[in-house]
Amino acid sequence: MSEINTFFTFFFILFVVITVIFSYPVDITAYATDERQKIIQTYGEAELTAPPDLAKISLSIETRSSSANKAVEENARLANRVLQALLNYGLREDNIKTSSYRLYSYREGQKTDSETEQEKIYYQATNEMLISTTQLDTVGEIIDLAVKAGANNINYINFELSDPQELMFQALKMATKQARRKAEAIAEGASVTIQQLYNIREERTSYTPSRLEDTMLKREMVASAPTPISPEAVIVRASVIAEFSF
Repeated sequence: MSEINTFFTFFFILFVVITVIFSYPVDITAYATDERQKIIQTYGEAELTAPPDLAKISLSIETRSSSANKAVEENARLANRVLQALLNYGLREDNIKTSSYRLYSYREGQKTDSETEQEKIYYQATNEMLISTTQLDTVGEIIDLAVKAGANNINYINFELSDPQELMFQALKMATKQARRKAEAIAEGASVTIQQLYNIREERTSYTPSRLEDTMLKREMVASAPTPISPEAVIVRASVIAEFSF
């Protein structure tokens, strides 16, 4: 009798365990579906150009002397002349900023009558100014005016967008559409149908102003006066990586 009870107890416990296991089919099905997920991954990119509406001119006043005080005083005098000339031209004070100021010393060898070389210490003061204007056709005149007033180095000119955000959004939209079209072409070639967008992420969005460097500016300034400056288009690029299920 005891053996019969044990036998029925064993099968009762087995029945309960099996019932519990098969009473949760949803989780097992969902997991299996995730395992069978089929994905097409594509890369979309876009490039837009636009005419600039803002120019930033970086120039500097450099002075040197065997006396630190004289180098600083001469630099201040020329910087004030340049600033006043730009204000008289019609620029506002908030369009003219000092981006950096440096004073450093260096040694320079000099030969005497006896052909022996002696080192002399010099001091150089450099005042860098950044000028902003939305009137791009006046950039050449501003440069010429600053040089005549005392600026002796034009570092670069940036042609930019005052608000590049909207153009960046447009580039992202175009990149996303391209990624979708690529996925559709792949799906058609494989005789499958895209179900939905599974995942998407922005890979890169860049904004590149048009820049004229120092060497390019020197060639322009040699050509004629006033200095002819022709801005190039600003470039905005965007790219995305998208995954589509099928």
